[in-house]
Amino acid sequence: MTTDDLRAFHVGIVAGTSEGAALCYRTLCRKADEAIEHNMHPEITLHALPLRLYLDAIDLDDWARVAALMSHSAAKLVRAGADVIVCPNNTLHKAFDLVESSVPWLHIAEPVVKEIAQRGWRRVGILGTQIVMEGSIYSPRLEQSGINAVIPRKDDRVRIQHIIRAELIAGLFTAQSRRFLQKVIAEMAADGVEAVILGCTELPLLLSDEQAALPLLNSTSLLAQAALDHPRERPPSSGIPQEAGEACTLGQTTTALVDTTDVYWS
Repeated sequence: MTTDDLRAFHVGIVAGTSEGAALCYRTLCRKADEAIEHNMHPEITLHALPLRLYLDAIDLDDWARVAALMSHSAAKLVRAGADVIVCPNNTLHKAFDLVESSVPWLHIAEPVVKEIAQRGWRRVGILGTQIVMEGSIYSPRLEQSGINAVIPRKDDRVRIQHIIRAELIAGLFTAQSRRFLQKVIAEMAADGVEAVILGCTELPLLLSDEQAALPLLNSTSLLAQAALDHPRERPPSSGIPQEAGEACTLGQTTTALVDTTDVYWS
């Protein structure tokens, strides 16, 4: 990406947690610094709804509601001029295929799986919320690339869930929780795991590569890099712009209007 590309490019961030969204913003700026020019990053707009709205919908297993909240943010980012949208929250990607957006939206798992394939790893661990570890956000994509996914045992998954929900999203990073995750990763290493996906955007704030027995795949960092790479990887425009408010449902071929009326309070 050139400096001219950056000036013409606008990244939108749909925030989940404040810690994860802030880390994504800082990472975008730092990576642009390293790759292009000091203090020259793309235009970035971040939109955040109250986290409680997301947590309540997740606890009710209401993923249509989660998608509506994400779509509400996306619509605001599109109006602000975003060319591409990212969401630095792994759990929210369970609703990815239900989200509506009139601009490209990068799935957080795709750059992670791409990195694993490029490094030739065939057995990787996944750490994150129980939804991420036990669900379909990463596993199907890994399987399609011939990569075996390994998750911690059940009681460890429950404790990791607690660490994320009770500590990390509140900005609490304790030595005790770090030691526990180090133990989980060491057990994975003993089981033949080659690297571990940090499938929670706050985990890199708790645990660095130097503190783990295995290489760590930082989903926040890889998503930020994918956003910066997007201008040179996107296909040429068809020359037919979409009308403002027109949205494609991600993962589907149908189109619909984003209706953000009462999303916030309903």
